[in-house]
Amino acid sequence: MSLAFEPNPAPDRPVVRNRRRFLGEMLVSQGIISPDQLQEVLQLQKTEKNTRIGRLLVELGYVTELQVADLLADQLRLPSADLTTVEISPDAITRVPHELAVKHRCLPWMIEGRDLYLITADPTDVQALDNIGFKTGLRVKPVVAPESEVVAAIERFYASEETQSPDALDAIGLADQLAIVDETEADAAGGSEDELERAAQAGPVIRLVNSIFADAVHAGASDIHIEPQQKGVILRYRVDGALRHVITMPKRAQSKIVSRIKIAAHMDIAERRKPQDGRTRIVVAGSAYDLRVSSLPTADGEKVVIRILAQDRAKIALEELGFEKETLEEFREVLRRPQGMILVTGPTGSGKTSTLYAALNFLAAETTNIVTIEDPVEYRLGGINQVAVSDRAGLTFATGLRSILRQDPNVVMVGEIRDLEAAQIAFQAAQTGHLVLSTLHTNDAPSAVTRLVDLGVPAYLVASSVIAVQAQRLVRRLCSCKKGLPDGTAEPNGCEACRFSGYRGRMAVHELMRLTPRVRTALLSHGSSDFLRQVARAAGMRTMFEDGERKITLGLTTRDELLRNVPPPEHDDPSDVFVPDRRQGPRPLEVHVEAETPPVPVPLAARRTRVLIVDRDEASNDVLSRMLTDEHYEVLAATSLHDALSAVFRESPDLVLAEADDVPGGNGVELLRKLRQNLATVRLPVLFLTARDDLEGEVQALDAGADDYLRKPVNPDLLLSRMRRALVRSHITTAAR
Repeated sequence: MSLAFEPNPAPDRPVVRNRRRFLGEMLVSQGIISPDQLQEVLQLQKTEKNTRIGRLLVELGYVTELQVADLLADQLRLPSADLTTVEISPDAITRVPHELAVKHRCLPWMIEGRDLYLITADPTDVQALDNIGFKTGLRVKPVVAPESEVVAAIERFYASEETQSPDALDAIGLADQLAIVDETEADAAGGSEDELERAAQAGPVIRLVNSIFADAVHAGASDIHIEPQQKGVILRYRVDGALRHVITMPKRAQSKIVSRIKIAAHMDIAERRKPQDGRTRIVVAGSAYDLRVSSLPTADGEKVVIRILAQDRAKIALEELGFEKETLEEFREVLRRPQGMILVTGPTGSGKTSTLYAALNFLAAETTNIVTIEDPVEYRLGGINQVAVSDRAGLTFATGLRSILRQDPNVVMVGEIRDLEAAQIAFQAAQTGHLVLSTLHTNDAPSAVTRLVDLGVPAYLVASSVIAVQAQRLVRRLCSCKKGLPDGTAEPNGCEACRFSGYRGRMAVHELMRLTPRVRTALLSHGSSDFLRQVARAAGMRTMFEDGERKITLGLTTRDELLRNVPPPEHDDPSDVFVPDRRQGPRPLEVHVEAETPPVPVPLAARRTRVLIVDRDEASNDVLSRMLTDEHYEVLAATSLHDALSAVFRESPDLVLAEADDVPGGNGVELLRKLRQNLATVRLPVLFLTARDDLEGEVQALDAGADDYLRKPVNPDLLLSRMRRALVRSHITTAAR
């Protein structure tokens, strides 16, 4: 919101003796229009009595809306509003009825004390100010803005809660691809929440939530984050381990979106003060996915995170995990052992469960009895008996393990060793002829065995039972569009398949430590994890970082990606080692105090509105760029369809000016259709510019979702006005993006 106030306070309302001639005379005195043009408009106004003189002047092309607004604000000493960044007070909106705002083309902005600031294109309309003042009981103070922007803002801020966001998403065509399986919505709501439940089950809300689910699946997301903020709701996806901002939704849609998700996941929508967990299953384009839903109360509302589990991931093979050939053979070898324990370690989200499931698929056979106990059962595996932990039923890892051992298993998988009791039973199974697979949360492989000892498991039992420990992390895999480098490595490039990130999918970097006799001896001598690492490396273990470096040399990932997920090895500087001499007493502590350097103040500035120009003609791009730069826009340029899509996904422009004719790789309409099929860009304003007088092309562009269609050579003031209107109509502002 930008306001320009005069030094002296403006009157509560402008005093104008003759509204019909006031604006025209000012325009003539400023030399913007001629006296003949004024007389022409006044004569025309006699036949169109309900049309304001400013609108007639704009329709005839004598002035622009922005010129009218700036002149009125300057002459009447009133503030002006930039509606592309305005933040409207919800309290002000509720005080002025929608019908009254539309009738007088006024938008309530905010209330201060007894003053209502009203954004209007005609601050000389005393009747409108009086009517709104009488209705609200407040003193009205006008703020000036172009008329088309005021009308667009009224449409935006008074839009129906039920239709605003879902209607914008209908064009994506994703909602119809999704079905929620086995819903029991009738039992999900509390008695005092009937109205909210009905709203959450309304058609548009269902379509919105279904579109989010389907779009996340198409984007390859592992998690959906719905995060309430003070003035909106942020939607983000976690794709290949990295969070990606998708869209900012209106604040008033928050409760209905969350309630709809909770109903689908069989959660209590009446309870908003406690964390909850739920689950549901969806089918997108014929493929089944399990959704694990978690809600968390925050200061701005309930935050919801949804984990997406693809059922086909249960069939994953060891070869798909990114093992180096030698490491894969070693891992297969330890899996063939008839008894003992194999541990997979790493933080949450490092692919431990996928590795264990791949191991189970490798071991599955008609002659093998495999039983798992998990919390929860993430994927269903054919031919394998899976048990889910249930605290309510008293089925813990420990009690479940005791029962499993009575079922004559050959292989037992324990989802996680969490406490000493579960660890003792798992080690007992490993000692009595069973192969036990499990996970731990440790940073590397050597730390896993020392962690077990810290839990209370005797070191001799760990040394005699554990066969191998595998630590791992996930790194993003370079997309097939990667660029090869002379040294054999590669760097990310970007294409539509990877949404111009340069990466597609993930793979693991591994650290497989086998408990050889030397490693067991080091463990039994109560060696630290650092000492165990040295012994294991001497026995041939390759660390995760070394495994990642090999994948870099093969062009599978990048050093930046490896460093983002795996810390490099740390080495002590021998010259910095201090060996104490007890005869001389403790060495005094040396403290080095450096002179303070005063901090350099960094000026804070809001990001300028970013415009992407798509035109194969570089000269035309330069002309538009200079004009928009002079108007304080940040300008990006693209000369092909590929470059345009790359700029949209990497630079997040606020508006696109596209050439309707052909560009290398396609045309403007193809670009528009791709943008309208993506949830992150469905509301990105797109304006077409063309030198052709082609009605069919205009209809095609508007049907595809264009916000405007202008013919070259376009008047700069008209273009700027249409751009501002498109920015206002969209829900994308510089503040939100």
